[in-house]
Amino acid sequence: MADNGDPGADRTPLQRWFSSDIEGAEGPWGWRLDVVTLLAVIGESSVAEHAQTITASIFCLFPRIIPAPQAFLKPSRPVRLPETMAKMTGVYSGVVLDTVGFFANIIHPLDELQPFTFKVLQIRHTDRNNAGGFEIPRVLTNGTSLISRLRSRTHTSTDSPLSPREIPRAPPADNPDKPRSETPPNTGWSNDIEAAPTPGITKRMTFKEKMQDFAANPTLVNTSSRPAVPATLYSPVHVLSIFSVLLTASIIGFAAYYQDGTAIIAVSLVSLASSVVGFASWWKPILMKRSHTNAVPAGDVIIRTREGAFLLVRCTEEVARELYSGTEECEYHVSGRAYRVLMGLGTCLLMVSVILLGNCKWNSQIFIGASYIVLNGLYWAMGLLPKHYFWDLGRYDIKDVTPPEARNAHGTTSEDPREGTKSFTRTLWYAIRETKRTAWVSRSGAAPETIQWAKWLAEAEEAARTENKSWPAVARKDEIMKMTDSDLKTPGNTRQSRPYDAAKQAAPATQIQPSNYRPPDGTL
Repeated sequence: MADNGDPGADRTPLQRWFSSDIEGAEGPWGWRLDVVTLLAVIGESSVAEHAQTITASIFCLFPRIIPAPQAFLKPSRPVRLPETMAKMTGVYSGVVLDTVGFFANIIHPLDELQPFTFKVLQIRHTDRNNAGGFEIPRVLTNGTSLISRLRSRTHTSTDSPLSPREIPRAPPADNPDKPRSETPPNTGWSNDIEAAPTPGITKRMTFKEKMQDFAANPTLVNTSSRPAVPATLYSPVHVLSIFSVLLTASIIGFAAYYQDGTAIIAVSLVSLASSVVGFASWWKPILMKRSHTNAVPAGDVIIRTREGAFLLVRCTEEVARELYSGTEECEYHVSGRAYRVLMGLGTCLLMVSVILLGNCKWNSQIFIGASYIVLNGLYWAMGLLPKHYFWDLGRYDIKDVTPPEARNAHGTTSEDPREGTKSFTRTLWYAIRETKRTAWVSRSGAAPETIQWAKWLAEAEEAARTENKSWPAVARKDEIMKMTDSDLKTPGNTRQSRPYDAAKQAAPATQIQPSNYRPPDGTL
């Protein structure tokens, strides 16, 4: 027994490092912060919101403390990125989907569109060399043989031979209805919105882009392709990851100063657990690309939200497949079986570290508890930032080309009680006026399937093709809706008359389900 009353006086220096009942290990008046183990697992909702963003780069491998690391311990990994419920229709392709892709919703957040808003965006690839998975012919390097150099002099900049692993791209078309293969090829610059540069001229990557690509996928450093949409280098998630690493190192140094071996092991294990589960969930986004150069229509799409807003996106088929009609899949760096093994290892490390955190000394518990409180607050604040701060969307050039007369579709534009007041009919007319088509209206179910609406759509398309911007869409709709089926029948129309249904005239043919909608059978 110790003479001074210190229970650890007769213990070896190594034993005192792992003792929590010696003098100085407890707080004043016998206080303990065993609740620090609870602080380590609080904040799961804030961390889960950024789980996919955190594991989208190499920064997820850094050993560090993370609030609620159990948010990463899931039995399975998502195979696709989350989508937003909205009716998406290809104006010329005929594709109809009920969701909008993850990255497309970052470019134009649909939840920020006010009811009956109309907007037109033009989206194209910033660097056409990487558009759609096709590359223009590369210039010959200094390592090329002498015979190849002599042969290259016989070719001009417009007939440079293609690489044997590349597929030639079909020339663009001015008319969306005209197949691209019918457009004569152009030398140099074309009038396509994604005109490619002269073959042989490539854009050199900046240092920031190289570092950003390495963080997203280090295996790409020796290849010519870039990740489609990597996490931006200065993402708030990356900044917070670096801060967490420094904070973790400070905790370990602080614990070493106070000779708290339990805290050192506990923080080291929980940091190792974050690296293990981060590696198990490490992924990169894979966008759909065209593998052939068949003649295809233009890729323009129009999106209708549940609130009656319309968004027209003018783009090529390559952009449409990457952002809208294609699937955004997650490609992981480890297999499914390895994922389960790593999840089990991470769970064991987390459980052991939680036990050890409750047996740290007083000073260490104060530092660790304060660190988790600060990190929880930072992760919560990070949820307030727009998502475009986290992803590098520099691959796309986005321009707002909404006509001036349609920019205020969600508000009152004149004293006319019909044409000047916001309404679904007026916004639908704006969309038809820009697309000069109504077939997409029927395919997407944006208008009721009645003979009255069919007549209104026919008149709207005729007014759009003749550039009659002053056509009274709302007034004409009110007039047509008062007509009966017999009034609208023509001698050549053999359509059988059906009983009048007031509800069928008032609602779109296809409704958009809310984001939390679940089918009645209970399936996801």
